[in-house]
Amino acid sequence: MPDRRFFTSAPPIAIADVLALAGLDNVAGVEGEIARVAAPAEENLEGAALFAEKLAAMTEIGERPFGICFASSAAAKSLKGANGLVIETGNPRAAIAAVANALHQARGLDDDAFEHAAIAPDARVDARAIIGRGAEIAAGVEIGPYAVIGPGVRVGARTRIGEGASIWCALIGEDCVIAAGARIGSAGFGFAPGAAGLERTPQLGRVLIADRVEIGSNTCIDRGAMGDTIIGARSKIDNLVQIAHNVRIGSDCVIAALAGIAGSSIIGDRVMLGGNAGIADHLTIGDDARIAAKGGVISDVPAGETWGGYPARPAREWLKGIAAMARAARQGAKKGGKVKKDGD
Repeated sequence: MPDRRFFTSAPPIAIADVLALAGLDNVAGVEGEIARVAAPAEENLEGAALFAEKLAAMTEIGERPFGICFASSAAAKSLKGANGLVIETGNPRAAIAAVANALHQARGLDDDAFEHAAIAPDARVDARAIIGRGAEIAAGVEIGPYAVIGPGVRVGARTRIGEGASIWCALIGEDCVIAAGARIGSAGFGFAPGAAGLERTPQLGRVLIADRVEIGSNTCIDRGAMGDTIIGARSKIDNLVQIAHNVRIGSDCVIAALAGIAGSSIIGDRVMLGGNAGIADHLTIGDDARIAAKGGVISDVPAGETWGGYPARPAREWLKGIAAMARAARQGAKKGGKVKKDGD
């Protein structure tokens, strides 16, 4: 169930109406209701709507009962005998998006579900900051002018939040630093083509930031789609970094400016990403790995290795390639009679 501190949920919807919302034909004789959307990896799937696009869906869902699963043709085959209604469709993402948008909505600043924010007496909150209802601001917190703390957000003790920062759908640890203009907990970049054009896919997760994390100015960390985006303890993130939905970053990582991490990638502990490095979606970067500046990673990186280049590859291989190109250029220049010596 989406965290009620950040999202509202409508009453359950009959399965027949769920299918209508998704633009699919009704299934005769099917009864029951759908109360929420969920990720297949969640522990409890009863009464939930899921979607599955890959053959690994059966492994994720297992024998647990669920309400309905919109599945691609490949995934539907792997889900034969599953403990719930499986509906094959050419566009599972669009189907789940329609259901999610009917069942769940993000809370706004004017939401009246909570009476007031809980602000510790010694917290220093600038009068020009906006604190949403139900937010929890712990002892020793500092919040600068024009910062926005959304409803239900929790900020741990002694954390400092700079001017103009925006934090939604997030639980922030202790002793963190969130610099000016950071954007935490916005909806991730997820869309699916539907009958009326692009439909936003559900962005119903949270951002979980552990203790002693530092986040630079104008860095954006999107909330999870149906799980959580997680930043591990003591990790340091520079300015202008993009971290997409459902990314998991381990502890003691260092991420330099202009790096970008696409959705659902896993970054291990003590990983170092150079400036302007890019990580494609659904990848795993092992513990203690390092990615050189401007490295473009499109495959998993084993623990402890250093990669660079585009597409990124092990450092030794990458540097050999650069040396080979330099030699080829020199040889070509010699053949053309245009060799230049140092000092020319």
